[in-house]
Amino acid sequence: MFKTISFLILFFLGSISSTFSEVENLESKESTVLLSSESYLKIKGKTNVSTFECQFNIHTLSDAIPIKYNHYDESIKFKDTKLTLPNLEFNCGGKAINKDFNKLLNTEEYPEITLKLKEISTVKLNDDSTSAVIEITLSNIVKTYTVPIHISKDADLHVSGILPLDINDFHLTAPTKMLGMVKVSPKIEIQFSLKILES
Repeated sequence: MFKTISFLILFFLGSISSTFSEVENLESKESTVLLSSESYLKIKGKTNVSTFECQFNIHTLSDAIPIKYNHYDESIKFKDTKLTLPNLEFNCGGKAINKDFNKLLNTEEYPEITLKLKEISTVKLNDDSTSAVIEITLSNIVKTYTVPIHISKDADLHVSGILPLDINDFHLTAPTKMLGMVKVSPKIEIQFSLKILES
């Protein structure tokens, strides 16, 4: 009944992969990136009787994404770098569960999830693991998370990771079914595998 996020969110790294080994650079830079159709972003959760998965329609993110950043010795910091995800573009596998998903997110009042990339730690030599700081706005609640990510580079830049969330942090209440016998766990995971192209 849930799925992002976010992060979410890390496709913004496409045009800056070549800067990871540079020394401090305070000059602000701008660029744009595209998200490949091979990417995916999904939210996975479970109830007391089963699991569920909601997948975002990645084809809705076909426009170039602008990024602004400053590179430092230990990190890259971003400004006004965000992604907006319409709640209705998540598919949980059926009309009933999609309805529950949108009820959970208060879609009528807050139809979008916003992800802002704030910072990414510099990748060390011979290591494809690092972390990113992401600000999530969900149901008008703003929270900031540090997300472990993996970055690899072949023909394209590939960013992947898992962000665990607690829906209670966003003042959300999962619906119950069958007279309360089926209950959704507040613990979910946002899983993403993003292939990034420089536009």
